[in-house]
Amino acid sequence: MRILILLLLLSSTVFAQQESLRMVYPFMPLAINPAMAGAKGVASMTGIYRKKPLFQGGITNTASSQQYFSFDMPIAQEKGGIGFLAYNTDQSYALPSGGIAANLGLAAVASKNFAWGRGNYFRMGVQLGVNQYPIIGKSGTSVLGGHYGLGVEYEKGDFQLGFSSPANSFDTSYGSVSKPIYLTGQYLIRLKQNTVKLGAVLRHQQNESKADYYAVFWLKEKLGAGIWYQGTGSELGSKALLASLEVALGKNFRVGYAYDILGESTSYYPAGFGSNVSSERSGFHQLFIRYEVDLGNGKIAEFRP
Repeated sequence: MRILILLLLLSSTVFAQQESLRMVYPFMPLAINPAMAGAKGVASMTGIYRKKPLFQGGITNTASSQQYFSFDMPIAQEKGGIGFLAYNTDQSYALPSGGIAANLGLAAVASKNFAWGRGNYFRMGVQLGVNQYPIIGKSGTSVLGGHYGLGVEYEKGDFQLGFSSPANSFDTSYGSVSKPIYLTGQYLIRLKQNTVKLGAVLRHQQNESKADYYAVFWLKEKLGAGIWYQGTGSELGSKALLASLEVALGKNFRVGYAYDILGESTSYYPAGFGSNVSSERSGFHQLFIRYEVDLGNGKIAEFRP
């Protein structure tokens, strides 16, 4: 708990981009730490549709549509985990280094789990993938680049602590050269039939740090309402404030929605153009769906906030 409080106190100002995949961790924590593969003890499939605006209006090239998918499951009697991440975005964000952030990617993840004592778990994870980097706009010539990621996570009861570096490019000509590092902490507070999830994410990038804080209240394991302040923010570093709502439809199916209240403008390369275009002020809408499969170990009956 002391470590979580320390995380909540750490933050500073920095203007830096991040890949779109790293921003969807509220619904897809595997995006920033491969050690989470198989950690839930069930086969889990998650899809996210991210759009700005939700319904098309105004100038057509101000719209953005993004899709994300993840799958992971435990293996070897929960001594490890495997999975993959995939994403596709329709914008190509400029990096401070002069390159352009990937708008298409696929990565395999794997983890190793160690357990000891009463409820102590330590996980190590690796990630290996490929990314597509457009050179001029999303419809221009593109190149493929590889990346790797590493992560560890410690869990005891309702407390989790993670450390990861998920986005290290083999070729820095087009990919991110900043190599962001994440420190995460989360704690669950049990209130009879209700649960409160509190956490923080600290990202160190380009010799500066930014922090995210979040709180999610679950009513009788059926309805979850959350607020996520993201100092790490959008693709180009603007702060975000997500309001989220999740509904558990049984033990293995969940749907959700989140909206960026701040709705900071972003700049991107539209199709066929080499110049920046600023989008109108509008927050991203995120639609979320998760389906989990029982593997016969009893974990499907447990609540996974």
